[in-house]
Amino acid sequence: MMSKDKLDLLAPANGLLMPITDVPDPVFSQKTMGEGFGIDPDDGQIVAPVSGRVVMLADTKHAIGIRTDDGAEVLIHLGIDTVELNGAPFEIDTSMDAAVKAGEGIGSMNLDQIRAAGKKTTIIVVITNTNDVVNGITVNQGEVRSGDVAATVDLKASQAEANKGKVNKNKYAETAAEVLAEVGGPDNINSVIHCITRLRFYLKDEGIPDDDTVRQTPGVLDVARAGGQYQVVIGQTVGDVYDEVIAQLGPGFGNAEGTAKIMAETTAAARIRVCGVGRSVVPLT
Repeated sequence: MMSKDKLDLLAPANGLLMPITDVPDPVFSQKTMGEGFGIDPDDGQIVAPVSGRVVMLADTKHAIGIRTDDGAEVLIHLGIDTVELNGAPFEIDTSMDAAVKAGEGIGSMNLDQIRAAGKKTTIIVVITNTNDVVNGITVNQGEVRSGDVAATVDLKASQAEANKGKVNKNKYAETAAEVLAEVGGPDNINSVIHCITRLRFYLKDEGIPDDDTVRQTPGVLDVARAGGQYQVVIGQTVGDVYDEVIAQLGPGFGNAEGTAKIMAETTAAARIRVCGVGRSVVPLT
């Protein structure tokens, strides 16, 4: 539920709540992905922690992203290292762009199958654009039932007063426009995808962008060149900037399947090694 300056995050399952710092995964416990909480589930039925639109479904079914009407980006991550199970323990009962209501069923996970594979069943709920929308968070304690309020988020004043996120949307649009100009515009872009922190451009001529200039773009943390991609490190708000990139380029430049695949791969790889870039902690992958 969301009021003018508060956002309630509901428990996605029955179980024992924990603060994000106690989650047994450094990418989440160090708040690399944002503020939130974990839960050790008693059963595998999963409900939506917030109302909004589904904006990400991992091919491996272990992660679901929901954007609220006011712009909070909420990730539900099912288990630890479960990307390696290739979707086997999961059933997803929603779809991309579907509208979901807080507390309604969105899928299930087979806890016994996950444990048998040597993985942890911990469910993690994080706000991936924490830097833009979160002023503070209070996580409740103890056992909860699915649909109970697990945490209450204090929203930043600028976010609470914005008309459905238009202020931040303009900021993301400005970052997208400047990055597109620096990489050579649509004439130099074959396609673009994104992972958990980076825009990944496939360029016709990688000699056009000047790395130092791109690094100075507001909203950009760093630049890398790898795997035939020109990678622009954005951080937690990469999904918002990507949406603006596609809005400005046109849908023909996007690749939803490629984005879902690299999101799954980089989420798993990020657990192995993290490093500091700029003022944030972001994965090396």
